[in-house]
Amino acid sequence: MRNRFVPLLLGLVVAASCRSSEKHVLAAARDARLGSEGVSGPDPILLRIPRSGGTVRVYLYPKLDSVIWTGDATSIERVLGFDPEGGILGVVNAKGEPARIDLRLGEAAVASTGKLSALASANGTDLYGINAKGSVVRLTRSGDWEFTPPWGARAVFPANNGQVVVAATKGGETTVWRIHPPETRILDTTILRLPMRGGGANAQVGDRLYFGTDTGLVGVKTRDLSIVPPIRLHDRVEAVAPTPSGDRVYVTMAGELGVSVIDRYTEKVSGEIALPGTVSELRMDPLGRYVIARPEQGDSAWVIAVATDRLVGSVQTKWTGDLPACAPDGAIAINTGQDVVFLDGETLQSVRTVVDGAKDFWYFMFWNGFRPRAAGLDQPVSFGRGDSTDTAAKDSAHHDTAGATVAKGPDSANGAPATTPQRQADTATPTAPVTPPSHPPAAGPQAFVVQFAALLDEQTAQKLAKSITIAGATARVVPAQRAGKTVYRVVLGPYPSRDAADKIGQAALRAFWVYPENEP
Repeated sequence: MRNRFVPLLLGLVVAASCRSSEKHVLAAARDARLGSEGVSGPDPILLRIPRSGGTVRVYLYPKLDSVIWTGDATSIERVLGFDPEGGILGVVNAKGEPARIDLRLGEAAVASTGKLSALASANGTDLYGINAKGSVVRLTRSGDWEFTPPWGARAVFPANNGQVVVAATKGGETTVWRIHPPETRILDTTILRLPMRGGGANAQVGDRLYFGTDTGLVGVKTRDLSIVPPIRLHDRVEAVAPTPSGDRVYVTMAGELGVSVIDRYTEKVSGEIALPGTVSELRMDPLGRYVIARPEQGDSAWVIAVATDRLVGSVQTKWTGDLPACAPDGAIAINTGQDVVFLDGETLQSVRTVVDGAKDFWYFMFWNGFRPRAAGLDQPVSFGRGDSTDTAAKDSAHHDTAGATVAKGPDSANGAPATTPQRQADTATPTAPVTPPSHPPAAGPQAFVVQFAALLDEQTAQKLAKSITIAGATARVVPAQRAGKTVYRVVLGPYPSRDAADKIGQAALRAFWVYPENEP
């Protein structure tokens, strides 16, 4: 099994002595910055790539004053997905072609020059599209695969488990098929008595796939394509954006001045957010703190706080495939046409300006792949001499070899690195297993709490809390008031330090926030 966070081997991409020198300087800067931070868990990373193509530059966010790594890149219109195991970023380039950027090797390559539509990816490595014949094409690094449905496909929805849902419209009906590549046998088929609309009106929400219609949302369960109760709305759906946890879905409708909030569990509209105008696009913060709405007219954006379903305000920004976007620290990055400006998410006041930053494509991510590699992992395994007759020496050599194998990956029979959970400690400085006390210490002036979600529905929050247990400690729900509404926080703690709380969050293998215990 491969180690999900085996860091980059810069020597593989050295093309000349001058470039080698540059790489060594960057590696030293990277190691100094990452190694001295004392942080653990995935690093907040910013990738900046010239919109016309060129050199990708990597920064340890929010420190944008120095580059920690560079590599070759193609032009980018939008990101399809990221594979943390392989360090592969799947993108669509300026020509509309699917491409991959290898962050380990510092290389970029177009996956296919053939005309493909409805490009999608669940992991950034396996790229899907639909060709001119209406067949679904999967592009992998080891070869391509093709599936020809009974009639031309309109959309493809790959899942993390390797399965794929394909949708097509014929005679006013939408047919949905489920397959599992590389097999081409159809596993399930469902017919929806309505035509499928394109664009952003379709969305995957947890184990469900919703299709926008003229009267609401119609969904199927991706595991067996069974139909779920439709969500009735009073107009045509224009855009859909689910929260990362899937508990709520934000929907805009044609001609409506606002956004409707749908409770994923009751299948009903739970709230309305009034806006100054109609909306054509919704962008969800990857960590679920904000929704950014695009007006149908004008270069601006409306920022909505997810925790309270409150309109924070409006900002002027140019809309591109990357911006506006939410940064890891909750700032809103906007494109002024020339500069990139970071705004405080709660006040929308400018906190930083990157001059001429709009010339680049910006992508925020979390990854450990740029951390320095533990030196011991690259040491060759030493076996005892075959002509030795000393049993003790052989036993010693056997134990040394076993120890080396375990260091590379205890789950691998051939010594290959083992898969590591996504939220793990720095591989260069392994830490002991997290063992929180069964009764967290009493809160003090420096106590910290780990928060996993802030939900409006108490029952949903309680259900989520019961699913989070770290070494015997189960999360609890704490109500809080925000803008006149009760928000239910799912938390663990308090813990005596931010570092201790951070380790608890990492052990949960899910998104989390750490804040002072006495913070309201």
